[in-house]
Amino acid sequence: MTATATPQQPRTSFRRRRIQALAGLAAVTLAMGALTACGEDKPTKNEGAATPADSDTTQEETPDQDTGEDEAADDTAAGSGSDYFTVDDMAVWEESGIEISAEAPEAFAPGEYAFIEADEYDAYKVEFTLTNTGTERLETAFIMPFAYDENGIEVEGIYDGDIGMGFQSKVDPGVTVTAEYGFALPPGSTSFTVEISDLLDEEAVWKFEL
Repeated sequence: MTATATPQQPRTSFRRRRIQALAGLAAVTLAMGALTACGEDKPTKNEGAATPADSDTTQEETPDQDTGEDEAADDTAAGSGSDYFTVDDMAVWEESGIEISAEAPEAFAPGEYAFIEADEYDAYKVEFTLTNTGTERLETAFIMPFAYDENGIEVEGIYDGDIGMGFQSKVDPGVTVTAEYGFALPPGSTSFTVEISDLLDEEAVWKFEL
């Protein structure tokens, strides 16, 4: 009798595992109507206070040449990289009351008991800072980062101690918390992107140069 080999099942990606784990919770929450208003909250960049547009004095004191330079800078910012957030930007979801910023990525050596599925990789970690600017306690279970290499291919996450464990489960109004996430990038990567949101709102995408 000839034995039949059982085909090896593909590994479930980091993103898919986390989404599957939260799918039941999301369904229950949606059924309760708590999240019915979410889904269209687009993050904006908080890059500092803007000059009031309705100030006559400011408009009179601004030379036409300077205005042209400012417009040229705006046009450049609206180019191919304008959709990316950087370490100088803060993503603001006004309806959800969430603000998130990111530190520059750091290379690190995962510990002996770190969980990593990739066979060959360069390990990097990114620290995110989250502030609850709303009026209600924030549930962070849905706030998940997903990383992609410079070719747009999703990379695995790294769990190593507190790295990868996420923000504390609930954040009170006005409270700021941090979380570190690790990513197993292909060896020799020169950049990568990380998208993060609360799963039901539009994500913000950070691009990191290495």
